[in-house]
Amino acid sequence: MPISARQINKAISGTLSVEKGSSCYLLVKGKSKRFYGVTNIGSSGRRKYKVYLGYWQKDFNSSDKVLQQWNEMKTWGLENNCDLRRYGERFNVNKSEVTLKKVVDLFIQHKTHHQKSDSSKTFRNRFDRILRRLPDGILVDDLAGYEGTQFIKEKVLDPDVAQGKIPTAKRYRQMLNNLFNYAVADRLVHPEQIPYRLDMQFPFESEHKSRPHPHLSWNDFSGFLQVLNLNPCNADRLTDLSTKAVLLMLTRVSTVVSMQWDWFDADKDCWVIPSETTGLKRKKGDIKNHHYIPNTPQLSRLMDSLRQINRNEKYVFYSPYKGRYPYVSKQTPNDHLKNLGYQGRQDVHGFRHVATNALVDKCEMDERMVSRCLGHLHKDGSIGHYDFAERIKPRKVVHECWNQLLDDEGLSV
Repeated sequence: MPISARQINKAISGTLSVEKGSSCYLLVKGKSKRFYGVTNIGSSGRRKYKVYLGYWQKDFNSSDKVLQQWNEMKTWGLENNCDLRRYGERFNVNKSEVTLKKVVDLFIQHKTHHQKSDSSKTFRNRFDRILRRLPDGILVDDLAGYEGTQFIKEKVLDPDVAQGKIPTAKRYRQMLNNLFNYAVADRLVHPEQIPYRLDMQFPFESEHKSRPHPHLSWNDFSGFLQVLNLNPCNADRLTDLSTKAVLLMLTRVSTVVSMQWDWFDADKDCWVIPSETTGLKRKKGDIKNHHYIPNTPQLSRLMDSLRQINRNEKYVFYSPYKGRYPYVSKQTPNDHLKNLGYQGRQDVHGFRHVATNALVDKCEMDERMVSRCLGHLHKDGSIGHYDFAERIKPRKVVHECWNQLLDDEGLSV
């Protein structure tokens, strides 16, 4: 039976056996009570040596805990033929053979169950870019500690920082932090084998101020609409209509260009965008939070023009040109704005900035309703678990007001 806490507290001097036959002892010198073990495991010539374990009421509060650690140390020493005094270095002695690429593959496989296919591809592509900046076959251990963090900064982050791509560098740091947290949580590696504090921002991040997507003021927007109507770069009809569709519908461009004809609900006079559609920012497996875009006279005219082009196709913005998808690329409207001379001044995502400000300031619309029309979800409090209301009528008010504002400023569809 192990020595009791009462016996330890009463001990004044001398050496006590923690448990008979354990080769683990308590050395008492006045108020100092220190545990140690005696063994010859891993010793050359099988010579015995002492291994100090810790102090009573500082490192241990029971003799059982002392014996547990002592037995763990002896097991480790026998398995690795190591001197137990090197137990504190065990994570260096037992250097993991887990490669960073292996951890990345497992992490992506894990995330795939929670991400849409497009998001998974983007996730994989970003990690591939990170891996290309590091030595082939690099082990997780090679990135351990402070030095590992510095190595990641120099090889992965600094190239983007040098090009002014601070958001990209920040994203890579956050991705790697999540990766190593996953590796620890899944017991692939020990916390001491990962980089030091990748959860902390680097100075270049805290000094960087994020900027919104480029967008014009409402006072300058009528001039933009005139240029958009004139189409001086002579873009094709599909490019022109896809850009105007993003402007009218207020939804992310990747969602708009992937629209299908059978998403229109004639009974509701509304486009119902399925929740799993790319660009809607819904979680994988979400089949309830659809997005609703009520029809308006302006949108109806635009769709009539598109039916003359693609009425027999599945996709509203079907494109015969070979690409990643059978419809217009999400980059096409942005490229069109650049060709119109608005690079750095207005992009298609910036339409949402213009619309939000105009709808709130000019039409006095409720900002939460405007936000919903942009495709955002508001799941505040416990009601959010039950709220799947379509809100077609209030959405229609917002869309009609926005489209009429554009009409009044001269937008031609």
